[in-house]
Amino acid sequence: EQMQTTQDTVLRATAESVEEVRITTTNPNANQGRSSGAQISLVTKSGTNNWRGSVFYFYRPTMGSANTFFNNALGNDSNGDPIAPRPSLSRDVFGGAIGGPIVKDRFFFFYTYEGQREQQEVSVVRVVPLAHLGQGQIRFSGTGPSCVNGQCVVGLAELNNSIYPEVGINPLAMNVLASAASRYAANDTSEGDGVNTGGFRFNAPTSTEENTHIARFDFKINDRQSLYARFNYQNDLLTGASNFPDTPSTSLWDHPKGFMVGHDWAIGNNRVNNFRYGLTRQAFSQQGDSSESNISFRFVFSPLAFVRTLSRITPTHNLTDDFTWIKGNHTWQFGGNVRIIRNQRVDFANAFDDAVTNPSFYNFSGAVLEEAFFNAGYTVDDGDITTLQAAATALIGRYSQYSGNFTFDLDGSVLPSGTPTNRNFATEEYDAYVQDIWKVRSDLTLTLGLRYGVSRPVYETEGFQVVPDEPLGDFFARRQASALNGVPLNDLIQFVKAG
Repeated sequence: EQMQTTQDTVLRATAESVEEVRITTTNPNANQGRSSGAQISLVTKSGTNNWRGSVFYFYRPTMGSANTFFNNALGNDSNGDPIAPRPSLSRDVFGGAIGGPIVKDRFFFFYTYEGQREQQEVSVVRVVPLAHLGQGQIRFSGTGPSCVNGQCVVGLAELNNSIYPEVGINPLAMNVLASAASRYAANDTSEGDGVNTGGFRFNAPTSTEENTHIARFDFKINDRQSLYARFNYQNDLLTGASNFPDTPSTSLWDHPKGFMVGHDWAIGNNRVNNFRYGLTRQAFSQQGDSSESNISFRFVFSPLAFVRTLSRITPTHNLTDDFTWIKGNHTWQFGGNVRIIRNQRVDFANAFDDAVTNPSFYNFSGAVLEEAFFNAGYTVDDGDITTLQAAATALIGRYSQYSGNFTFDLDGSVLPSGTPTNRNFATEEYDAYVQDIWKVRSDLTLTLGLRYGVSRPVYETEGFQVVPDEPLGDFFARRQASALNGVPLNDLIQFVKAG
């Protein structure tokens, strides 16, 4: 399984950091932004002339937690101990806050930290081969030379000599299946076919380590101007469930940063300007469990989850300026917003090939595998046909499905296997607005405004991008015109480099 954080915002707001929450439930005015519907604003606490602080600690132990239904269903071993014991759950949440003056009446600070530590175990079940399959033996319900009372057991010699003499059983595949069966003895019937494969259930350890730092500084320049800055930093490490107890686990290192500086200026008794600059830098690395080709036995055994590593850095620069001018019964507002967004990715998703023993990729969707048994004097019950096909494909051990993944350079040349895809996507957004809050009379106020925004289409900054050589709108218009004249138009669409 891939890991993801439980908090989906880039930067978290902690309980001790929030001074005020503002929610706009109706469509926003022109000065509030591009989004429709509800908008939520959080105000970070500030320091004051008085020193104030807090400390907190919360702990939840495993004691009192119940085992899962599926773990309990496995029962106990010969010693009376649970085959799959209760998964552990240990969670600590702790932190504190402090704020006060740096220079009395002029310069203040506020800082808060929140940490979370969690040690858990997740009950997972994987499909594994049964012991006899690793010995070159296939079982199924039916009739034939090696069947007794409708139960058939076909051994290695018969498979090699009578059923698949042209290809034979692959000893390397047998060794992999035998090793898997000995390391991961089937203990669960919720997965597998119960004939040649079963389920292996275990408690996979996972952990969460989250660290959140938030700081704010407020500086009063004079009676008309003030300056403040906010800093956010997170350093999280989450580990996911491994495919098996002795295989690597996935992990997620999440370390976003945020910075914002604001300047408020009361130019006169009726004019105010607010300027903000913010940088939100999302950064994470999803560490996979494999840096090799995906080699697996479909429906029988996969040694790893084959999750690939992905790293991404997404800095977003945000500049806003709002000017308010009160004149008579009118409150005029003018402003704008500029966003500069980059998305830098290093992705190994297509860096390795896939080689799978897949019964569905044999002729007639695998029917030839069953046909070989029919030619040797066997019949197979309908319920065990797919079971037989999967087991036979695994023992034959030839890759019936192979997918080659290729990474290309900008000039079209193929890069070596294992080379990640490096991309840097970008976009910019520009907004401007004008708004008038007009108090027509004591019981009637009109808010009138116009906001205009331009969002540039996403592009790849290094040129790893193609576009049609003719706008698709023009192409479809030509097709429509041809169709109206009863003439087909099947021109090919050509693509050229862009970005």
